[in-house]
Amino acid sequence: MKKLTNISKLLIFFICLLSSNVIHAKTKSIGSHKAWKAYTSMIEKNKTCFLASEPSKSTGKYERKNRGKTYVFVTNVKGSTNHEVSVVAGFNYKKNSEVIFTIDGQKTKMFPVEDRAWSESSKIDKSLVRLMKKGKQLIITGTSSPGNLIKDYFSLSGFTKALALIDKSCS
Repeated sequence: MKKLTNISKLLIFFICLLSSNVIHAKTKSIGSHKAWKAYTSMIEKNKTCFLASEPSKSTGKYERKNRGKTYVFVTNVKGSTNHEVSVVAGFNYKKNSEVIFTIDGQKTKMFPVEDRAWSESSKIDKSLVRLMKKGKQLIITGTSSPGNLIKDYFSLSGFTKALALIDKSCS
């Protein structure tokens, strides 16, 4: 067997280091309300809480077997971030495209990077959360890297109660 080079040893060390953080970050459910689930986790000594929901319906031209899981998240990090809104699309967004976050007809542009999207500021996040608390339906519209328009529909039923769980645990 060949000896490992110093670069290979260093690479293995970093992979093990990264893996150990993932293994020790245990995620625990703290409850759910209708379409929304609330979780807590310790990530690098920071208590993190988040809500997640999956779409009730998706439309557009894509092969279901090639698409990953799709989620909307609202995240709190105790003593730091509060109500950060993000999207995991399950596909890579087309470069320089827009992702539109629509709550009961009110549209907000989001900033896409690969398969994820965020609002442009914490001020916008807080506004989105206020709208989500009052809203009935969220639609996320994005263009996949091949150029297909895809819409994901989320129920906002249960959002306010699930948000209260993460606010209590991580604010």
